[in-house]
Amino acid sequence: MARRRSHQKGSVKKRGGQWTLRYRERDHSTGKWTLKRVPLGEFKNEKAARAAADVIMLQANSHNSSPRSPGSPSRKPETRITFREFIEREWRAYTAVREHRSSTMHSHHSLIKNHLLPFLGGMEIRDITPGHISKLFGQVRTRTGQPSRNTVSHLFGLLKLIFRIAVDADLIQRSPVRPTIHRPESGADDEKPILRAEQIRAILSGLAETERLFVLLVAITGMRFGEALALCWSDFDAETQELRISHTLYRLERKEPKTPSSNRALKLKTVIAVLLEAHREHSVFRGERDYIFCRRDGRPMNSNALRTHLYRAMDKAGIERTKGKFGFHILRHTAGSLIYAKSGDLKLVQEQLGHSDISTTSDIYVHLEDKAVEEGTDILTREILGELYPSCTQESEMVS
Repeated sequence: MARRRSHQKGSVKKRGGQWTLRYRERDHSTGKWTLKRVPLGEFKNEKAARAAADVIMLQANSHNSSPRSPGSPSRKPETRITFREFIEREWRAYTAVREHRSSTMHSHHSLIKNHLLPFLGGMEIRDITPGHISKLFGQVRTRTGQPSRNTVSHLFGLLKLIFRIAVDADLIQRSPVRPTIHRPESGADDEKPILRAEQIRAILSGLAETERLFVLLVAITGMRFGEALALCWSDFDAETQELRISHTLYRLERKEPKTPSSNRALKLKTVIAVLLEAHREHSVFRGERDYIFCRRDGRPMNSNALRTHLYRAMDKAGIERTKGKFGFHILRHTAGSLIYAKSGDLKLVQEQLGHSDISTTSDIYVHLEDKAVEEGTDILTREILGELYPSCTQESEMVS
């Protein structure tokens, strides 16, 4: 007679601020059941604790329903679920208890919806082979033409994570994602383009006044696009001429920045501080909590519209654009390149751009004095404004 499959949900309870999971585990050698208690930790509510418990219960139910023969080091999992079911249950449970950034979650959702589910959704997860993964990458290239290396790289990383979770949950014995076969190769086209200072000046001349100041600030400080969108007047100190980077904006939501080191103060040159003061005087929204760059109703500027206008200004300036490489990030990359070209100080580049790890910039560590932080903005201001610096004011043709 076939043994009945076990399917428990388990019980989650909170005591002393800690959540605990209770369930029964079968001893296959005696057939007896014992009560198990597993500490889950701290969660904001029962729903989050339950999501963490569901991952553990998947393994527990698999163990209880699939006996091992004495001395057997491994067994073939008997749980049969499709890839789509795995995403809807186990993957959702996993993401519910992990503090991923919103942009990461959105990227994962997009890749799963557009690439993984259409190809793997109906297959049983234990039947997916390395050959299927290879075909998946081939289909992505066929459907999207020539996807960016970032897209392929992110897809590879996501697949590795998904199937690692499936292995840990005893749904499969080995991941079908094999780095030797599937890891994307790096190539010469990974090199990021940069702009010349005169090209940035040409771009500025093709923008409307507020957008011109926004792009100028990004170009001169090297801040991230989302960091610039999130700036409020409370972040600007006109007296000390400092700009504090403390948030980023993603889908109109103001959040903590990318990394702890992204929290930084940038010393502005007088010409830029004066321009910001003039912008505040002419703005309807000048309160401490108001956005520095905003729409007519006070909401932060539209990121898609800004990108479109940046592209038009680039086209007007005769700059040949490569898809996926000439957005706002090119201004940040250009800033780092200009600073290094003039100073040769990679630590200065790291501090200016807010990299969390020096290896992102270089493996070389260089001591940086406070005065050097101001040097980065000074270099960029001189390079980008050219002959207009230091004499330009808020009436400068570059930003008015």
